[in-house]
Formats: sequence, structure tokens, C-alpha cells
Amino acid sequence: MSLNGKITASTTTETVIRNTRPFFPDIELQAFIENYRLPGEYNEAPLIYELTGAMRHVNEELTDDVLILQSVIVAETLAAFDEELVAVYQAAVMHWARSGLIKYFETINRKAAAEIQGERNEIIVTEWKAEAQSCIDMLSKRILKVAADNGALGTGRRDYADGFRASII
Repeated sequence: MSLNGKITASTTTETVIRNTRPFFPDIELQAFIENYRLPGEYNEAPLIYELTGAMRHVNEELTDDVLILQSVIVAETLAAFDEELVAVYQAAVMHWARSGLIKYFETINRKAAAEIQGERNEIIVTEWKAEAQSCIDMLSKRILKVAADNGALGTGRRDYADGFRASII
């Protein structure tokens, strides 16, 4: 994976990863490639596979929160609920997918870079997953705040620390 900020080939794709949950937005593969400066010469299959898996992960993390929200207000899509959160959702998916891609891009033709990256692999993956989890926490917090403001959570509910996730530690 190109970590130096240079795109190694100019490839364009029209592929869109369709979200299985209609509340959440689809992800454009080209946006993922451009935002994270992924090497253009690689096959789309691993990119699609990791994006689909990441989308599934993020959806599962947020499903309960969305159901709570939808029990008190009409919110057909994330964009209709809060347009700003679409970018946060996409960032969460893309960060999580990027952490899964590192295993595909330790190539022989870039041996020196792959060796350095292999040594830093666990650190990089942990950082990228932490970024994804931070985005998920932000989404969850905003969704649950609106749900709570509309009476979904009842009274006497205990508030938790902002953004703290023990699963990352």
C-alpha cells in the first residue's frame, strides 16, 4: 500500500459498493482509492472485499442505535437524518477497510518498503482501526443523542464516557 501519498497509477473505476442496509449510504470505490492514495495497479477484488467487510462491521456496530432512533423519529436514511454524518460513516468504513488491506500490499517487487511496513503492520492496523472506531463512536453518540432528546432512552439512563472503547485497547 502506498503510504507515501503518491498514487502509482491513474486508474478510474465506476464501481459502487451497495450497502445492504438502506439506512446507510453506498461507497464509491474510486473515492476510496483517491482518499487513501491506494496503488492503482492492484486488482479491484481485494478492495471491494475489504470495503464490503468494513461496511458490514460498521453497520453492525450502529444497527441498534439506528433502530432506537427510528423508534422515535422518521429517519429513512443517514443523509436524511444528518447530511454531515454521511462523510463520517464513509470515513469509518474506509478506515476499517484500509486496515484490512495492508496484508494484500506487502509485495515482493517493493521488498524494502514491504519489510518496513511488515514491521509496522500491527501499529498501523491498530491506528487505522482506532480512527474507524472513533468515527463509529461519533455516529453512535449523535444518533443516540437525538434519540434521547426524543424520549427513546427513558429517564435514569447512565451516561458513558465520550468516545471510550475498551475493544481498541
